[in-house]
Formats: sequence, C-alpha cells, structure tokens
Amino acid sequence: MRSSKQRDAVLQVLRESCDHPTADMIFERVREQIPNISLGTVYRNLGQLKDEGFITIVESSDTKVHYEGNLTDHIHFLCKSCHNITDVFCETQVPTALTDMGLQVESAKTVYYGLCNSCR
Repeated sequence: MRSSKQRDAVLQVLRESCDHPTADMIFERVREQIPNISLGTVYRNLGQLKDEGFITIVESSDTKVHYEGNLTDHIHFLCKSCHNITDVFCETQVPTALTDMGLQVESAKTVYYGLCNSCR
C-alpha cells in the first residue's frame, strides 16, 4: 500500500484514539491537520487500512461502525445502555475445543455485553 499524507493522518488519529471513533469522528480529527480533506477520502483510507490489516472494525451496539488502531491483544466490553466501548487488557486463551478439533486460530475478537458502572 502506497503511503499518503491523508492515509498517514487517518492512521495516526486511530492509533492515538482510545474511544473507538466512527468515520465522522475520525474525519473531524483529521480535518484539524488537513482542513481540505473530504469525508470520502477518510472512508476510502479507512477501507484500505482495514484491508491491509493496519486497523480493525469494532463491533458496536449503536449501529455505527467504530474503528480501532490498537491491534494488541485485548477484549471489548460494550455497554448496552450508553454504547460505550471499553478496552480490557487481559490474558485471553483459545478455547481448547477449537484446538481439540485440529483448528488453527489466527486471530479472535472477544466482546462482552452488559452495563457499565455509570449505567448500572
């Protein structure tokens, strides 16, 4: 993938974000650096970064697509009330049932749903 000023800015915003922003949120943040960038350019770069494995999409309960630049192993907790997505950094293990079946797991996403402390 060829590097560009716009793509680098989108990736930088995502790597510095802990709030799992939507494309609109990323657009607003990138516009602070590149005022003339278009929303279409942001979407196009998000798609390319995702396809190349530089970012991931985070499942959400608010029907919006959220993006993440942190690719270290972690799980997510989604609040069903306020839709906040929280990163939880803890050790995760592949279920033995998968390995017992001879399956080779290359990646995984674990998501827990419930109510955050503020919504309880």
